[in-house]
Amino acid sequence: MKKLLSLVLVLCMVMLTGCGGTQQEASQTSQEETKPFKVTLILKNLVNPMWLAVKEGAEEAAKKYGVELTVLAPLKADNNEEQIRQVEDSITKQADAIVLIPSDSQGIIPAVEKANQAGIPVINVNTKVGGGQTETFIAVENYDAASKVAKAVAEKLGEKGKIIILEGKAGAQSAVDLKQGAVDTFAKYENIEIVASQTANWNRAEAMQVTQNLLQAHPDVNAIFASNDEMAMGAVEAVDQAGLTGKILIAGLDANRDALEAIKEGKMTITCDKMGFDQGYVGVETAVKVLNNEPIDDRIVIDTTIVDESNVDAYLN
Repeated sequence: MKKLLSLVLVLCMVMLTGCGGTQQEASQTSQEETKPFKVTLILKNLVNPMWLAVKEGAEEAAKKYGVELTVLAPLKADNNEEQIRQVEDSITKQADAIVLIPSDSQGIIPAVEKANQAGIPVINVNTKVGGGQTETFIAVENYDAASKVAKAVAEKLGEKGKIIILEGKAGAQSAVDLKQGAVDTFAKYENIEIVASQTANWNRAEAMQVTQNLLQAHPDVNAIFASNDEMAMGAVEAVDQAGLTGKILIAGLDANRDALEAIKEGKMTITCDKMGFDQGYVGVETAVKVLNNEPIDDRIVIDTTIVDESNVDAYLN
């Protein structure tokens, strides 16, 4: 009888241990299932208000979807080598997905290929990557945005005048598309002439210096088309120092706060809202969809809006 009782007790203990193990495994599985996705956002820099807006949008999406978001950017603005290292670090730290805005469309390709080899999906935002595999491309149509701005400039000039173009960073597909959109659109107007086109690398200080030099070479210029608002603001400073504020039309893109204020003050004429916040938000949201195996489009287009004196108050308020 004692032997029988002992056998029953042993069997009960085995069953309890088995149940406990199953509960523990279930608990561990549950924890693994609720573990947040780790997404890394790599920006061109954390100086330009456009990229700060992208960062804010990404952070808002991360909050909504419970994503563990890491935001990185080169210490030296727009530095491709630093961006490559940041992609490599993200791979080492086992990020679940990378949301990437490359400074150099071609130069970043080796890093994207390393992410591909590691099985980490890359969500391409704003500036198109020139190679490797990305899940989608999320951006405004830069060519179309530039064309919109150029058309507005031409109309405000009465379809005649001399124009300077300030280009973005060489090697960035966004810079290529923005310049080409402007050039092609201005070419439609017989009495509009592009007298100079030069890079200022998206940079305000550099744009100020470039504009000063170009104004000396072309004192009769009527308008300046800048491929972003940072360069447009550099042009604003150069034009102001030359005593030509109000006499030269200045246009940019991005709808940065200081550009909006310059339009309100009559120092700048046009900008284009490229929805930086939305680009960041949709970038992280799309990363979550990819990681959840949800279908996404190969190309996600963000809308743009022209901003001038007629609607600038709505943006400032």
